[in-house]
Amino acid sequence: MDYLGGYASKGLLAERIVKVVLWAVALAALVGPVYYVFFRNWQEELQAKRFLELVREGQYEKAYVQWGCSEEAPCRYYPFDEFLEDWGPESPLGEVTRYALGRSYTQPNGVIVRYTVNGIERDPLFVERDPPKISFAPN
Repeated sequence: MDYLGGYASKGLLAERIVKVVLWAVALAALVGPVYYVFFRNWQEELQAKRFLELVREGQYEKAYVQWGCSEEAPCRYYPFDEFLEDWGPESPLGEVTRYALGRSYTQPNGVIVRYTVNGIERDPLFVERDPPKISFAPN
């Protein structure tokens, strides 16, 4: 190999690195906004889905814990018997046979999640981010 031949191979390597970096930046510029639009509330939607699944299965004690309360330490203004009036089998919801999550709206400290139960749209839920707990969305 001659004296200048070594510089040419280093130039090819640098060119290849620049191409890889530019492709990575372009891919991030495309994927980042898509992720932000479609998946930014993913954890909070999953929390709401778990809550509704527990209600559907009749595991009201576990659902009450998702609400941020428990039977041992009930919420001051939302005791377990009132929770059952809103979510139990004798509630206006009736027995939950199916549910579907709708749109979610980002708020400063949580997410408002719309949902339907048995094909009827209900009042939205509010899922706090930290600590994660569920409540009725403010009006």
